[in-house]
Amino acid sequence: MTFSLRLLIFYTLFHSILAQCDDNGVIYASGDKWIRNNHFLVTCRGGKIQTLKCVTDSGHLLDVGSKTYVEQGYEYTCAHEVAENLNTNSCPTFADFSDDIFKDRFAICCISRRFKGCVDVNGDIVKDGYFIIGNQSLKYCRIQPNQLMARIEPKGCFNGTTNDDIHDESRHIKKYAVWREGDVEYRCGDDGVHIQRCFPKELKNKPVWAGTAWIQDDGQVKTCGKIH
Repeated sequence: MTFSLRLLIFYTLFHSILAQCDDNGVIYASGDKWIRNNHFLVTCRGGKIQTLKCVTDSGHLLDVGSKTYVEQGYEYTCAHEVAENLNTNSCPTFADFSDDIFKDRFAICCISRRFKGCVDVNGDIVKDGYFIIGNQSLKYCRIQPNQLMARIEPKGCFNGTTNDDIHDESRHIKKYAVWREGDVEYRCGDDGVHIQRCFPKELKNKPVWAGTAWIQDDGQVKTCGKIH
């Protein structure tokens, strides 16, 4: 065996070892696919573990970057997990739309390596303008013309449904505003709309603060607002 052939075999073996992935002591070859932590379909590429799809509890597969998926009352979102020191230079050379990366509700396109928009409560990307996150919290997505800078501005709350126009300012509620609908008093806070007080008929419309529980004369247990 010649020296050059030995060197080629050594290089091939060395490159093959480097291309393997170690997942908690289990070795996978490049191109292998497996389910990781019960919820991720992953593969081994160039010695790095990459997520292909997310897996719900029932086994439904979600594409990375897909919209929010609800199953048996649980909300699933499948997106690339990124570290705090996020760097667009880590994007693949031949990136596509499935390689979009996300940080703090900002969506970044790996193709252009620019801000793409903001992510709303449904997992949709809003390129510019109003959008809603949890608890009807109203935000405004502002992307600079060069797309190298973006900002999410707080705009209070949105008192409407998915069928209502989010740009209808009559449904925009200023931060810290308080209003009453029927037997419930609401407040627009830092993290959206929350119940502030209740006026139960069983207590002769006496106001009780959110988080209060009581037992009625007929034995039923009632609460004001959802208690976490």
